[in-house]
Amino acid sequence: METPAKRKFFLFRWIDYSSQVGGILASICLLGVTAIIVYEVIARYLFNAPTTWVGEMSIYLCMAIGFLGLAFGLKSDSHFSISIVTNRLVPKKRILLKIFTDFVGFLYSATFVYKGIEMAKFAYDIEDVSSGMMQVPLWMPWSLVPIGGFLLSLQFINKLAEDIKSLKQN
Repeated sequence: METPAKRKFFLFRWIDYSSQVGGILASICLLGVTAIIVYEVIARYLFNAPTTWVGEMSIYLCMAIGFLGLAFGLKSDSHFSISIVTNRLVPKKRILLKIFTDFVGFLYSATFVYKGIEMAKFAYDIEDVSSGMMQVPLWMPWSLVPIGGFLLSLQFINKLAEDIKSLKQN
């Protein structure tokens, strides 16, 4: 039978895995946006046949890169930070400050989820479509906001647990 500690360990591993999947999807979108922009340049300047869909599609892919990559960035500590103040704190106060900022980050990302769902649902309800040639239903790209916010919220929970654990060890 699994102990609660092992279940928690599994949950944290699952959160990291979800963040990793988001990062991989963001990387695939980066490859995709690179490919379609190269295609557009070749089509436009070599064959004098510009496309009508690349501009719009590249915007949606860039949105996916940003929102799907948020949690992976947090997981790998690649978000920027200003450490001039925190480096001067004693370790225990530094951890307490991290716990506070992780909690505020969780609240912020949870707001992304709530407002993003509201925004995507509204676009779905009014059947809003993009004004570009592709006529994409806008609930689709706007759903990236709550998905990215959800992944980021989970990763903030993971960071909170790690920081609380390190606080207990100090």
